[in-house]
Amino acid sequence: MIDTLSIRNIALIDELDLELAPGLNIFTGETGAGKSVILKAIGLVLGERTSADIVREDADFAEVEVSVAPDDEHPIWQTHSDETADSMLTGSFSEVLDPSDVLILSRRITAKGRSRCQVNGRLVNLKQLQALGTFLVDIHGQHEHQSLFRTQTHLKLLDDFGGNSEEQRHIGNIYAQLHALQRESASLRETLKASEREKELLEFEIKELTSADMEEGEDEKLADEARILKNAEALRKSANYVYRQLEDDHSGMGSSGSPLERLRDAAKELIKLSEIDDSLSESGDRLESLLYELEDISSQVRHYAETIESNSMRLDEVTDRLALIAKLKRRYGNSIPEILAYHADAEKKLETLQLGTEKQDLLQVEIHKTIQEAQRLCTALSAKRQHVAKHLSERIEKELRTLGMDKAEFHASVQHIPNDRGPFQIDGKRYAFRSDGMDDVEFLIAPNVGSEARPIARIASGGEISRIMLALKTVLVQVDEIPTLLFDEIDSGIGGKVADVVGKKLKELSAFSQVICITHLAQIARFADRHFRVEKKVVGERTLITAKPLTAEEQVNEIARMHGGEETEIGLAHARELLSGE
Repeated sequence: MIDTLSIRNIALIDELDLELAPGLNIFTGETGAGKSVILKAIGLVLGERTSADIVREDADFAEVEVSVAPDDEHPIWQTHSDETADSMLTGSFSEVLDPSDVLILSRRITAKGRSRCQVNGRLVNLKQLQALGTFLVDIHGQHEHQSLFRTQTHLKLLDDFGGNSEEQRHIGNIYAQLHALQRESASLRETLKASEREKELLEFEIKELTSADMEEGEDEKLADEARILKNAEALRKSANYVYRQLEDDHSGMGSSGSPLERLRDAAKELIKLSEIDDSLSESGDRLESLLYELEDISSQVRHYAETIESNSMRLDEVTDRLALIAKLKRRYGNSIPEILAYHADAEKKLETLQLGTEKQDLLQVEIHKTIQEAQRLCTALSAKRQHVAKHLSERIEKELRTLGMDKAEFHASVQHIPNDRGPFQIDGKRYAFRSDGMDDVEFLIAPNVGSEARPIARIASGGEISRIMLALKTVLVQVDEIPTLLFDEIDSGIGGKVADVVGKKLKELSAFSQVICITHLAQIARFADRHFRVEKKVVGERTLITAKPLTAEEQVNEIARMHGGEETEIGLAHARELLSGE
């Protein structure tokens, strides 16, 4: 609630410091005394727009300051994660909002029209001040700073009245879950889109490398084979030459036998000699071993010469294969092991991309299931809201009748939010999904018989608006979270019994919220917990607006003035009767 109010240099106010009570605060005074200026000053510190005209003529600036002390459970201390304007509170004011302290809101407007806003001494912008003010004070009258004109508050009021917090919590959770899935899907979609060309390239490279089917060391083997194929004729000639040197008879006329034949004969003779002389045994064995080695070499060379053949087709195949390997080396690595490693890595990357596609498919399935569950929950909540809206409308109309609006018809309209791209589809139409469900709620009223129900914001009468809000607050008093209510012109067009009813309801309301009310009726003023009288006084050559809290006796005099216009004994006695409730 507002503890203190300080006003400097606004209109005809020079300096004004007031302490407000927790309950019902009443401001009274003659018509034109300046009561609305005080209300305007409170509106300024809550973020209402203004101009330099508000600054007192001979002053450089105007300033308003209020100290407010919300209780520890007030939502202003809570973290806000929704998409409304109040989501800025935690981030913007985390350093200055402390439940153990009071809040001091101030606003200064210079004579040039510049505005400076502060919260606990920290500069904030006007939008932030407005956001903070919506949590602290509701102004009702012909002013812009009132919750009844903001249709976004109607849904919350209806849900608070219906006790829909559990359903709201579930829907808020599934809304966050759906958005997380959609964000993940969108991010993955962008990733997949950006890597589509990479995927196509990987598929081409993998196909090319798989088709090549290379083996480690293959290039070296092929190079050796190509060298042999290119030199086949020379190799065959050389091998045959070696063979002939070992096996053919190259002796002159009269000599016989090839080198091997002569060595065989020599070996036989040496064996015979060793039988006679043992010292030649070792030489015989060595010659025999050498003979075996030469025979084996001769056999191998002959076999090699037989295997060597010219094969131009195979040479072409090997040459093409080596050219392919060389091309792949230029693209994928300097060696076959590097190419094989690149091949394996490409397959892993492609698998990752394919898994991303599969994950995207799974995400779409999960999103579809989440939307179905969200639609089920929202449809159920919407049906409950329709029922609650009917009950609320009946209660509001009953209260309006007691407040002198006998013919008024109140309607809490609950409508699905149409959206051509919305996730919900019902009877062939698509609807939006928000963190608070799928409905828009708007309070409509037809003040008179035969008139069309219209949004409350389009009702011209400030008195009617104040009484409608009083009816709403009376019905919703147990669930309303705004601690301070301001009512202006609530007595417009009423009197007598209705005025007394209005006063009683304001008094009942002040048991749950701080109420500040400007009134001209004694039947309402008599219920004040703290009564302020506003006056215009001439001080020197200046006219000033003043306000002061009244003592018990001064309140009797003010009630008498308001009721009859004269402070006679009869008027004072009647005022005392009003104040005593008799």
